[in-house]
Amino acid sequence: MELAVRPRGDVFTQPGEFLALRARVREMAAGLDIPSVVVYAFDPRTRILPFLFADKRMVPAGVRVVGSTLHDCGLTHTRIVLQQWTPHFRPSVARVDGRPPEMLLVGSMQIHAEKAYQLIADACTVPESQRPLILAGGPKAIYEPWDVFAIGGDPNVSVDLAVRGEAFVLAQLLEVLLAYRKSGGTMRQAFEQARRERALEDVLGLVYRPDNPSEAPGCLIDTGTQRLVEDLDELPPILDGYRLLEPPHRRATLSARPLELNRVRRHAPIAPLVITNGCKFRCDFCPIPAANQRTFRSKSGQRLADEMELLNRNAGIKFFFGTCDNFFNDRERAEEILVDLVRRSWDNRRLKNHVRWGTESTQYDAYKNLDLMQLGRRGGLRALWFGIEDLTGALVKKGQSAESAGELFHELDRVGICPMPMMVHHDAQPLLSRGNLSGLINQVVFLRRAGAVSMQVCSLTPSVGSRGYEKTFENGFVIDRVGGYPLEHWQIDGNHVVATSSPSPWLVQLRLLAAYAAFYNPLHLLEGLVRPRQRLFLADVGIQVVGMYALARTAVKYLRWSGRMWWGPVTRQTAPPASSWRLVDPAELDRPGRETRRPDAAPAVKATLD
Repeated sequence: MELAVRPRGDVFTQPGEFLALRARVREMAAGLDIPSVVVYAFDPRTRILPFLFADKRMVPAGVRVVGSTLHDCGLTHTRIVLQQWTPHFRPSVARVDGRPPEMLLVGSMQIHAEKAYQLIADACTVPESQRPLILAGGPKAIYEPWDVFAIGGDPNVSVDLAVRGEAFVLAQLLEVLLAYRKSGGTMRQAFEQARRERALEDVLGLVYRPDNPSEAPGCLIDTGTQRLVEDLDELPPILDGYRLLEPPHRRATLSARPLELNRVRRHAPIAPLVITNGCKFRCDFCPIPAANQRTFRSKSGQRLADEMELLNRNAGIKFFFGTCDNFFNDRERAEEILVDLVRRSWDNRRLKNHVRWGTESTQYDAYKNLDLMQLGRRGGLRALWFGIEDLTGALVKKGQSAESAGELFHELDRVGICPMPMMVHHDAQPLLSRGNLSGLINQVVFLRRAGAVSMQVCSLTPSVGSRGYEKTFENGFVIDRVGGYPLEHWQIDGNHVVATSSPSPWLVQLRLLAAYAAFYNPLHLLEGLVRPRQRLFLADVGIQVVGMYALARTAVKYLRWSGRMWWGPVTRQTAPPASSWRLVDPAELDRPGRETRRPDAAPAVKATLD
């Protein structure tokens, strides 16, 4: 399903509203000791090109922002657990400062959903009197919130709340819950009372079960589409999240103390930074425009430089990745950010001498801003990832072409910025072609010769929340079962072929493997050594070595999946996965005489929406 889009005047919060909200919540939380655990679910079966190394070497931006928000709201007894670091962690035995958590927040992408279900199920084994308030967030909860309720058909294995929004929604929720929690009890008891008295209905972006399910069997209350924080400078302090990290280990319990800040770099040498959100393009297979409600938001260059300096000084981190959808979407904003980065210095050295960073853009927008690349290099920019998809525009047209890609990549090579293209193989694209660039291998080879340093090749996969999601199922492209075994969430990663009109899906999987082999191979490594690129020599050779190692491990998984599809049988779906739940507006559950009292502090939530 694609997320609803609010009228533009209702999309954004008021300037400074997020800051004021956190200040109010911090005041309410004063004197309350509320141990909380934020867990990032991670399925190790997703470890494949191009994520094989980065997935364990960075703290995901979303979970870090959630932890920072809790800490800045006064919930300082919070721990962030990354399941890729602590694979055996169990919420049921977790203790924060010697006490069981009152809140458990589980964040998950769709590909990690199975691990999220296991975490939730384990938390639900805790005796009712001690069970934490369980919240689900992240892309899985945003697009398919019903899947985290009554998991596996068991009504006792369920979250209490699904948060279909960003950190602002969480802060609003805390304001309501703390109004009840300050009189005693636990956060879960506060939630139950707030739900019973309908105090949650003004917090946009929540999904939860009615307080009396018999009144609305099979229904979940959906409070509506979230409002967005327009100025990303209002996000909570970045160091707060890094001070809450659970150290890597293989125990089920938590450590006595979080990871020391000066040891973070050893485990997470790359720091993702929220720089911009949004993209002007409306690709059918991409959920990003709907998730951002057709908007573009950004931080200031000053705030971005501050975060880089703080992490470099305090944690020794030198490498950063901007979680942008399209950094050059707005030229004026991009130029302002780059100028601020160029001007920043500390310890008598420019920012570019302390840190390196990369981010994402479309080829079209980067080419339009070719004159800014030298400025970017002076501001520490060292890599740009491009969602090119298909050079010929056969899959989607967004201004890309072989000519502009060649010119852009040559300029990036000249100034010392690594071009990192990302391709999508689709059914209309042949593996090889003669006399043109329509073939997948032809495009990979062309981009390598043009100067590409890395390569990502995915198959077209139905993305929940995109415009073309339902159509892919209705056309009968999506695989349902292979050899009698159902498709699992971790396989819907763009790397495993799960949606194709080809009668031989196993062959499509081998095409992806061939495309990677055409880029990462000993010949290209030798070429990089014999005829080195002047400014990108180390990056080019290093990524070739890492890429070939990762390809060897990826090939095993690709061949296994291809073999299973070849052996078959392969059956397909003709409709998207159905939900047994119905999302309803709170007004649909109005009943004569139903209690609607709010605590004294709750009107402040409503005031922020007016």
